[in-house]
Amino acid sequence: MKGKHIRAAVALGILLLFPMAALGQGKVTITSPTDGATLDALDENRLVYEVDPGPRGDHVHVYVDNREVGILRKLKGSYLLESLDSGKRTLCVKVVNKAHVPIGIEKCIQVTVK
Repeated sequence: MKGKHIRAAVALGILLLFPMAALGQGKVTITSPTDGATLDALDENRLVYEVDPGPRGDHVHVYVDNREVGILRKLKGSYLLESLDSGKRTLCVKVVNKAHVPIGIEKCIQVTVK
């Protein structure tokens, strides 16, 4: 019985020390635009991203102000942000499962469009 307790304690220690790696949670990175950037409404604005969908993710969706605007099948690339209205905008990339349901892995940034 002692062996089981030791293995359980070691496994718990690994989870506490390295939770993201141990659980394979995944990650979303937005490299452009940067958080707080000002975008020109007349320019061709692209969202540049990279995604590790984790074990439960399938692909990603792009959102502008909580409204889905695109489905991305590549885990790294860019997405053309068409016709952004002037003002403060929230841009998000969210990992979804095969049923297109967000699984909680996401990255959001704030930009101002002029």
